[in-house]
Amino acid sequence: AYHVSLVNTEDNSHKLIFNKNDFRDFLLKEFNMQESLDEHGQLEFYYDKEDESFTIFYTEGIEGEYYINTTDDKHIEKLIAIANKLNDGTRVRGDEGETYLSLEEVYIHPDDIQVTHLSSLDRFKRFGVIHVPLYGGVLALAY
Repeated sequence: AYHVSLVNTEDNSHKLIFNKNDFRDFLLKEFNMQESLDEHGQLEFYYDKEDESFTIFYTEGIEGEYYINTTDDKHIEKLIAIANKLNDGTRVRGDEGETYLSLEEVYIHPDDIQVTHLSSLDRFKRFGVIHVPLYGGVLALAY
């Protein structure tokens, strides 16, 4: 399976994914999710009431570490929709360090350059785009 996470590397003091209760309420209200608790009342995962194959896991001890294990594009798209709805800098990152703007638009976020061991040329070949931080903006190189 492919590990895809919701991440936010910006100042995290007011980010919803860093507040478990508020994020829970957001998922239940905005995305028709349901929570599954273990025998001790601790969160195991969230799942979509209409599509139980869409499951968001939470890693205890790493605040804000919500992820899915999937190869299903519609699940990645739904995680992108969640990040977009949050509208606070939260983004979707794959297990190779790539950030998804959509299924077609993938890049390496400057905060994640250390996460991936791919060279700039390899990132360009694999993802078709390189975002280069510049003073006052970002230069995107694409093919």
